[in-house]
Amino acid sequence: MPADTSKGMIHFFDDFIQDTVNLDFWAVNGDDGTPAAISVQHNGVLRITGDGTGADIENVYSAVQFRPDAGGFTVEVRATLITDLSVGNNFIGISDAATDEDPFLISTGDVLTSNSSDGAGFAYRGGGTADWKAVSTNADADGTVTRCNAGGATTPVLGTWQTFKLVVNTDGDVDFYIDGIFQYREDLAVAPATLHNVFISFLDGGVSRSLDIDYVEVWVSRR
Repeated sequence: MPADTSKGMIHFFDDFIQDTVNLDFWAVNGDDGTPAAISVQHNGVLRITGDGTGADIENVYSAVQFRPDAGGFTVEVRATLITDLSVGNNFIGISDAATDEDPFLISTGDVLTSNSSDGAGFAYRGGGTADWKAVSTNADADGTVTRCNAGGATTPVLGTWQTFKLVVNTDGDVDFYIDGIFQYREDLAVAPATLHNVFISFLDGGVSRSLDIDYVEVWVSRR
């Protein structure tokens, strides 16, 4: 904690109850689909919608400003998939670039393709193997693709909320949690001196589908 203030933590929380997306914090992109927008349902959500074109990417991300070796940080996202689970790629986590891309893709056989040079999070491939997977890359060196099934299956169910949490320490180690249950730790998952952002994305996969985000919460140590 800094010596000059008792406010040792920075807290960001977006519950998406406003009329429009806060574009001062979020960038939204949609390849022919509908860029992420507020869906005025119970308590409000941020909804990302694709148009069904197989290679189209839809995403939402913040500025790159969270650095592990500056005291560490946590990111928590509550989300659910909508409409279809048979196709496409889904990612919830952190990356190192404010770029219109899908940072992490896994094949139906859990082979990882990382477009991000540094980041970590949860990936699920429609039509692939069961459960969300913990994925990461540190300076373009990919970590282990690890099945998250501690405490039971985590395979997404349409319309059922799940809470995803990453705890990033000062060494760049990342702890992965789903619904409050510890799933896995990847040591040196990300580079400690690299700035990161919150990044949520999906690849349509040929079916028009959506992803709803209930909230995003970030805690960062102040330096």
